[in-house]
Amino acid sequence: MNKNIKYTILCFAVFLSSCKDLLEVTPRQSLDTSVALSTQDGINAAVTSVYSNLKNVSLYGRDLLAIAECLGDDARIINRAGGRFVNEGQNVINSHLGGWARYYIAINEANLILKALPNSSFTQAQKDGIEGEMKFLRALLYFNLSRIYAYDPKSIIPQTNKGGVPLLLDGVDDPAQISFPTRASIAEVYAQIYKDLTDAVAKAPTTGGPNKATKNAANALFARVALYNEDYENAIKYATDGINGGIGRFVANNEYVAAWRSNSNPESIFEVLFQTRQESLGVNDALQSAYTSIASVSQASALAASRPNPLPVANGWGAVVPTTAFLALNVATDVRRGLYQDGLNRSGSVVPECTKFLGKSGVVYMDNVPVIRVSELYLIRAEAYARLATPNLTNAMADINRIRTRAGLTASTASTQAAVLAEMELQRRLELAFEGHRWFDLKRWRRDVIKSTGNVPYGDTRTLAPILNSEIIANKNLVQNAGY
Repeated sequence: MNKNIKYTILCFAVFLSSCKDLLEVTPRQSLDTSVALSTQDGINAAVTSVYSNLKNVSLYGRDLLAIAECLGDDARIINRAGGRFVNEGQNVINSHLGGWARYYIAINEANLILKALPNSSFTQAQKDGIEGEMKFLRALLYFNLSRIYAYDPKSIIPQTNKGGVPLLLDGVDDPAQISFPTRASIAEVYAQIYKDLTDAVAKAPTTGGPNKATKNAANALFARVALYNEDYENAIKYATDGINGGIGRFVANNEYVAAWRSNSNPESIFEVLFQTRQESLGVNDALQSAYTSIASVSQASALAASRPNPLPVANGWGAVVPTTAFLALNVATDVRRGLYQDGLNRSGSVVPECTKFLGKSGVVYMDNVPVIRVSELYLIRAEAYARLATPNLTNAMADINRIRTRAGLTASTASTQAAVLAEMELQRRLELAFEGHRWFDLKRWRRDVIKSTGNVPYGDTRTLAPILNSEIIANKNLVQNAGY
């Protein structure tokens, strides 16, 4: 096979074909063929590998946050990273989110584990727990694939809709098993995500830290998925269950900035864990480097207290920074404004940078990445209440004001649906900034992206990411998105 034609499942099958049903982790993150999935140790190692895929630079290692911010309207790009992010910031065609191959590698690993579980020697309770974890992760992977490469369920443009993404639910460990599927419909993809999350809520472990796919993580993800599906009743139900689930807590005003300085954010219901120094993605690829030139929490504190002259040498690129218009939304009394501060002198410029990610583990360029926080669930529930067929604006404002007052702002008195939704959008924008939400919010709301580098009308080719041409060549049943 031509190594440049990387239809993902085929590549992964060839990778495993010399030793069927074998997986291993070296040291903990990569797959190999020396430990059988028929053993508990082999399955546990494979489970770790599925989680580890989330740390890839195309996923939560960087791009699902930083590139999504580049595409949206809250960030601007300073060309001080060797041209990195410039094209994405200008929404140049073909410069977009990606990761297709990595997503399907992770999905295939999860599928292989699910196939091996029934014949394993785990207890039934252990089997159920692992099944719940894998179905949560598979749902998360398919959800992200869908929102990158396909329209959201209620925001479809029929003329340019090419469907969702291929649904692969059986593990492939032999080339003879390979199929070349078409793109499932968007409705079919969401039906599978719902099914996986229903199983995850029922079976995932009820205890564990935010780095584990728990029942509460499944509740939280279900709330987000339901919101994207405009299934507001379920968004309210699962957001409420997630808020009350016991993993992740809503921090107080005086803890807010400190929560982002902690290695693990106490608000996290699910986060991607970077554990060893070897996992640092380095200055060229790390999320921290994309956002800030500041090396560490201690350096950020020292700079905030006093700007030494000359400034210390910059560590990260700090190329993806907030726009002036976005910073103007953060009033001085808003505690969240404390997360944006002047960085170091990089390429002759000193600008305000986002400091949510600051080598908090003690290792530069290595941060745990919150995927779902408690604050997001309040905002999901507020939006869902406000968009019900019969809106519940009182409940919506209660959740919005919980976010506002924690930020140090006075409670809003918005009372019409339009005013409540406008306040919800503002708080969502401020609260979740630089966590990769704004681009996807504009997309599901069917909004144009308005920016100084050129607007992106909703439905423009650039609304959806292109599938790599090598995937289209390898799988003749795979249809490219319109305009590419």
